[in-house]
Amino acid sequence: MLTGSPSRAILLFAVPLFIGNVFQQLYNMVDAMVVGRFVGINALAAVGASGPAYSLMVSLVLGAASGASVVTAQIFGSGDSQGLRRAYITMWKILGILGLAFSVIGFLLAGPTLRLLGTPAEVYAGSLMYVRIMCCGILATCLYNGMSSFLRSVGNSSTPLVALIISSIVNIVLDLAFVLIGGMGVAGVAAATVIAQLVSGLYCLAYVHRKMPELGFSVSEFRIDPPAAKEMVRIGLPATFSTVVVTLSTMFIQAAVNSYGAIVVGAYTVGNKVENICFCLAFSIGLATGVFCGQNIGAGDEKRTVQGLYAGLRIAVIYSAVMAVFGFVFAAPLVRFFSPEPEVLAIGVPLIRLTGCFGPVLGMVFVFQNFLRNVSDVRPTVVMSFAEIISRGILPFVLSSWIGYFGIWWATPVGWTLSALIGFIRYKSGKWRGKAAAMRGQSSDPAMPVNTEQIR
Repeated sequence: MLTGSPSRAILLFAVPLFIGNVFQQLYNMVDAMVVGRFVGINALAAVGASGPAYSLMVSLVLGAASGASVVTAQIFGSGDSQGLRRAYITMWKILGILGLAFSVIGFLLAGPTLRLLGTPAEVYAGSLMYVRIMCCGILATCLYNGMSSFLRSVGNSSTPLVALIISSIVNIVLDLAFVLIGGMGVAGVAAATVIAQLVSGLYCLAYVHRKMPELGFSVSEFRIDPPAAKEMVRIGLPATFSTVVVTLSTMFIQAAVNSYGAIVVGAYTVGNKVENICFCLAFSIGLATGVFCGQNIGAGDEKRTVQGLYAGLRIAVIYSAVMAVFGFVFAAPLVRFFSPEPEVLAIGVPLIRLTGCFGPVLGMVFVFQNFLRNVSDVRPTVVMSFAEIISRGILPFVLSSWIGYFGIWWATPVGWTLSALIGFIRYKSGKWRGKAAAMRGQSSDPAMPVNTEQIR
């Protein structure tokens, strides 16, 4: 990340992330495919309708992991190996507390949240069961996201990939076993996902402590390091807030979709799955660009940081344009992969084609958000997220009152466009300069230095 071609470094780092995201989307797609084809449209709608409610809890975990990732990337770039160890321990305490809290909160509030979203009566019971089982596994989510964020921040994107491949295989096997053999329906796909996440997290944890035993710590050392914690909170809170805001915006859209019944909910679920799989490389490029910029800003190389931003934008836009064409041409076969229902096909194809046309804009959003976050300029990322919630919170209801459910589909592309413009304007203003955390030289911990080369 600190030497050589920025484009090459970002691509090499992004490819394992991309493959990992494909596998992650694959096992999410398998959940939808198994229930959609072997249980029925109501089961597919139940999984889709429960998504935003569960994502609200997970978004809080992802925000905390994001803050930890930025701090560890900057510390790694500065060469402070003792500070890296302290940040690692601090990350675990923060994620552990959050995981326990959100498991309880999510379980208790699952029902009220689904009712607030207007979940159709015919899918409510399945959605509630799905959310509650997933909330019981939030600690497993913390384990994987914490370990994968740490590994990526120090330049290792291949180990999270291996973990995801293993967990994807586990998830697919358990999906088929629990649903087709065990007859567990929606509960089966939820249980399979939780177990798969736990497997991936344990794999990453075992890898880190095998390669870097210096990171191991006793109960007496399980304490928060104030400078690292302060920076994680400073960056993580806005990142969490941004993620929550985006999640809330999807909940607004879900509420609008729910009002049209199970068929439209099912088609919307399929459209989301296709969108996620088509643009997961753009998401990976955004993450890779962020790590690149975080390490280089931590090393004090602003010129190379900007070069990384431009490289990330070029790659993301070109790739997203190609996938937009692919999605437009193959929209119908992609929908049929999930459901044979002709009504789902008629609704899902226009959704995929519309959002696909705005894929390059989404790629820009990913890059600008990760760039700003990793150079510690986090407030604009909150504004970018607010642009999405305003668009998604108002337009679905306004436009659907004029042109039906097709009007709902326009809310997301408009939100992406506003968010990308805000990110671009913030970059051009230059106000992001000088905001990176000065984490160097703060170490007073006599612990053994960490050999960071072992883990890469």
